[in-house]
Amino acid sequence: MRPAKIISTVLHPIFLPTYMMLVMVASGVTRFTPGNDLFFIATTLFVTCLFPGLIVVMMRRWRIIDSLEMDNRDDRLGPIFLTTLSLYGAIRLFRNIQLMALFNVYLSSALVISVLAFIVTFFWKISLHMLGWGGFVSCLFFMAKISASTFLPYFLAGMILSGIVASARMKEKSHDDTQLIAGFIAGSAVVIVLYYLVLNQ
Repeated sequence: MRPAKIISTVLHPIFLPTYMMLVMVASGVTRFTPGNDLFFIATTLFVTCLFPGLIVVMMRRWRIIDSLEMDNRDDRLGPIFLTTLSLYGAIRLFRNIQLMALFNVYLSSALVISVLAFIVTFFWKISLHMLGWGGFVSCLFFMAKISASTFLPYFLAGMILSGIVASARMKEKSHDDTQLIAGFIAGSAVVIVLYYLVLNQ
């Protein structure tokens, strides 16, 4: 498998909720016991990644979509819809856990980004990878504003990784520059709007 393909797979947006949960655990914000940490990581992985991912694989097996790479714009609509449902399910699961407030903010942002991706995909093949990473990095930026000592390293790492993802997608010729840049800006814009209109009141 080509390096660009490996990067696109490992840093696929379907894994981002799990990566954010890992950030929460590693930063100590959740303050769960190690056993509970593992449970919430596993739950996030299953609900937002493994479950929708398995359905997408079955969609390919049933020939509902042409390929798992979803190069065809129409192939993206079903998987994006599944992602939206899985994010909503995760929000419902974690909504009453007070220490998960920051994580739920991220999930809410990701949900709005997913809805935006679904709408835009009807008209244009925007980069789903960069939509996801734009939202991910922007959430880490605002978390770093709250606690630079805790989240600044994760924000900087996120910026570097988002650049690597963009380079990989370009290397694979999956998107042109406009689709990649628009994806990152749109994902970031969703988080910025939510922060200043909803969270920063």
